Amino acid sequence: MTAPRWVITGPTGAGKSLAAQLLAARGAVVVDGDACGHALLRDPAIAAAVGTAFGPSVLRDGAVDRAALGRLVFADPDALARLDAITLPRLSRDLRRALAAAAAGAVRLAVLDAAVYFLLPAFGPVDLTLCVTADPELRLRRLLATGGGDEAAARRRLAAQGHLAALWARADITIMNERGTGELAAALDRLLAERLPLAGGGPGRTNG
Repeated sequence: MTAPRWVITGPTGAGKSLAAQLLAARGAVVVDGDACGHALLRDPAIAAAVGTAFGPSVLRDGAVDRAALGRLVFADPDALARLDAITLPRLSRDLRRALAAAAAGAVRLAVLDAAVYFLLPAFGPVDLTLCVTADPELRLRRLLATGGGDEAAARRRLAAQGHLAALWARADITIMNERGTGELAAALDRLLAERLPLAGGGPGRTNG
């Protein structure tokens, strides 16, 4: 018997990672998609492929310089698409394995926190997809308040995710996180009460 598998997705600055932390405090085991992506960029084979695609300026001591790479891809949709082509197949495999391992334990719930979930090659099953979002200007203020760079850089990060909006709209549930942690926690508690007994009852779905 495995635990139900949920995915939390949504734009930067909206609070999806906060939602994942709140679910962890309620007994979920969380797989951090960002951490997995960062680990992937440390893989020598991936670093070499990124260097070939974007040049030596995105490498430092043989590893991917994430800041330099971010400045490049957040300003150029074509560059971002090239990076996705290099990284997403491997990332999908790594996240699939991590989520399966999380769900295999004696836990209440396994959660994947991944903004790019709907871009990944299908790797299901999952039982519920949840999008956490907020007004773009509020997300910008949150990014700036948490050290997300200067305003121009933060706006580029937000704009770089614009093509994902239609994909996030495919989530089963959308939560607007605009009124603080207490409101978000209450929404998650309602969702757990409503959905968790049902989440493990079927075979789940893929993200395709």
